[in-house]
Amino acid sequence: MPGQRRIIYLGWQGFGNFGDDLLHDTWKGALADPLELQAPVTRRAYLKAAPKVIGQRMSLTGAERIILLGGGTTIGFQNWGRAAHLALRYYRAEGLVIAGSGAAAPHDRFALGLQRDDWETWRALRDVALCGVRGPLTADVCVRQWRATNVIGDPALLYPLQVGLPSRGTSQHLIGVCLGASPATRFSTATVVRAITAYRAAYPESLVRVLQLFPEDAGTAQDLASRLDSAVVTFDGNVRAMVRAIGECSVLLSERLHGAVVGVASGVPTVPLAYASKCDDFWLSVTGESPNLQVGATSEQIAEELRRATEPSRISVVADHVRCLQDSLEKVVAAVRQWKTGQLTTGELLSWANGEVRATTSSPIGVGTQSETSK
Repeated sequence: MPGQRRIIYLGWQGFGNFGDDLLHDTWKGALADPLELQAPVTRRAYLKAAPKVIGQRMSLTGAERIILLGGGTTIGFQNWGRAAHLALRYYRAEGLVIAGSGAAAPHDRFALGLQRDDWETWRALRDVALCGVRGPLTADVCVRQWRATNVIGDPALLYPLQVGLPSRGTSQHLIGVCLGASPATRFSTATVVRAITAYRAAYPESLVRVLQLFPEDAGTAQDLASRLDSAVVTFDGNVRAMVRAIGECSVLLSERLHGAVVGVASGVPTVPLAYASKCDDFWLSVTGESPNLQVGATSEQIAEELRRATEPSRISVVADHVRCLQDSLEKVVAAVRQWKTGQLTTGELLSWANGEVRATTSSPIGVGTQSETSK
């Protein structure tokens, strides 16, 4: 009979950012685990929370434990590498599990201007289960800087499966729009308004829903709403409500990455407004193409992409890619759940994730999923 197994979650949830809270809730639902053990992300935070961390560590006496990196664009960044080292040390964990996280591409001035990368810190990590990454750009960076891995998609692709998809009627065409990218949108509000106005010409009875996924997007959201005579749906910490609000849309235009993730996972024809390599990375994973709309896109280009997104052939391609990624993510979920119940040892989980274990008749997780190019 195995001893107790516990997961310590390493993420950035609880700060009003829809994407980070979405990832946390996705893992809670997928793993059927409250994930109440949450590692601080800086040394200063550990000092501030020292009594709590010490108490948590004492409660873990006798239990095997792993650190789960929640997702987001974290791999390769110095701060997140240090956070992983701290979590492994302070919680005396046996391993670090990474599934669906992303890395900044070397040319990404936006992301690398916000955080410094430090691959030496990541290469120094021990006992890492790199179960797969968000997209092909991350996979390419990892194989060059760290280790080979598969593309399994963003973990949040699983969330709509947990809450059920809303039924969208055919009589009401609802256009969802989300602008925002810390610290401010990279796109012209006026240009987006003109694009949506042009697109709406084909749907005279259509409505617009402005989605605000982060507090600092409030000004832009209100500006959009006033120009488009629409209401704003604001993320207030209720992940389920926002996912359903996105899922009710007939088409979605989103600058926020996890707006686009939820859109495609919910079967909504989605158009991303790309401003960083994380946007390209995700879109490549679900279409095989880079996003057509980059910073500086014209209203005509945006309107054309909205029309293209609703073409049946485009919808079918995205749906097929999303299903494949969801299958890959669910294999990781199954492996971690088997670790929790003692069907896999920590060593077996690490080995499976890194492609060293091959499928056997006694293993229901379908091991041996590494692609030929990543072996």
